[in-house]
Amino acid sequence: MTGPLAGVRVLDLSQVVAGPLAGQLLAEQGADVIKVEPIGGELMRVTGTDHVRGLYANCNRGKRCLALDLDTEAGREVALSLSATCDVVVQNFRPGVVERLGVGPAAVAERNPAVIYCSISGFGPTGPYSQRAVLDPVIQGLTGLVAGQSSEALPFPDLVRTLVADKATAYTAAQQISAALFARERGAGGQHIELAMLDATLAWFWPDGMADHTHVRGQVAAHRPCDLYQLIDTVDGQVVYFLANQRQFEGMWRALGRDDLLDDPNYCKPALMAGNVARAVEIATAIRNGLSAMTTADAVDRMAENSVPGGPVLDRLAVLSDAQVLHNALLVEWEHPSAGVLLQAGPPGTFSATPPEFLPMIGAVGQHTDEILSEIGHDVGQIATLRGVGVVA
Repeated sequence: MTGPLAGVRVLDLSQVVAGPLAGQLLAEQGADVIKVEPIGGELMRVTGTDHVRGLYANCNRGKRCLALDLDTEAGREVALSLSATCDVVVQNFRPGVVERLGVGPAAVAERNPAVIYCSISGFGPTGPYSQRAVLDPVIQGLTGLVAGQSSEALPFPDLVRTLVADKATAYTAAQQISAALFARERGAGGQHIELAMLDATLAWFWPDGMADHTHVRGQVAAHRPCDLYQLIDTVDGQVVYFLANQRQFEGMWRALGRDDLLDDPNYCKPALMAGNVARAVEIATAIRNGLSAMTTADAVDRMAENSVPGGPVLDRLAVLSDAQVLHNALLVEWEHPSAGVLLQAGPPGTFSATPPEFLPMIGAVGQHTDEILSEIGHDVGQIATLRGVGVVA
């Protein structure tokens, strides 16, 4: 391992997306992540070659896999013994479940006072919703994300068609775990992190999504930045653009061949247009008419030449061959021993001294059980006994 978290050991008790993706982020940055799942495999291993489906593969790469029955006393003892060797424990059961299983934060801290224990839940450990079942779209609805998708062109709310709440929670959890590890290095000791999907998603949405609700007293923003987003049909596709200042307005008119508007303050002075709905519609219409007469490639090139923030609307297949995506070398194609050739996104960003590492491994159920148990002192006979009574697989 070469990443910044090399030497850190993580016990990942989580399932589905938010917890597992947080664990994968830590693995990409160098941590040794041990995934504990039920004997038959976790929920997301339901389809695909060798039970490897896309979503599972994209949240669990680079982890070692231990299959364990936590409902048994022997299974709980294995988990607690393992937690004593780990720096971090991550779980996303419904509040109260890990305590019932005997692997809650207090039980783990008794064995390992320095542990960073991260509990992820839908709504938090207490409160009127704490025991409700929850998945991503429920959080989207409660945080304003759904309502925030409407615009003048599409004046009705809609879900974000990706697991945005789960992923926002995963990235928040990974950051908080890293911060807690850093605090521990400075003498803070172990601690328990409680993270609700509701909290992480609302915090993620707030900066722009709730900008018009930020000033409780005084001036209220008329528009969020995203309310000004424009999606334009071209001759052969679609483009997006955003104009944030006078220079960009001028650049757009040059891109459209409308140099005649460069000296007209009604078209090039954003400050004079604030609150003038009629003028804003007039400008948007002029830009739409100009771009719609171009091909996508021509429109993108003309905007780039004139420093206008704009680009094509790519379908998901086209993303894979985009010039900048290829240049950034984020996509990695590799061959899984039983699931075949996989294409995945590698770790984003670069570290000059401790580069993250793409780990081409998606473990089968219990693939590393023997290896992991031997690391905490179990010999071959003990492992065989545990397997024989169904505690491990």
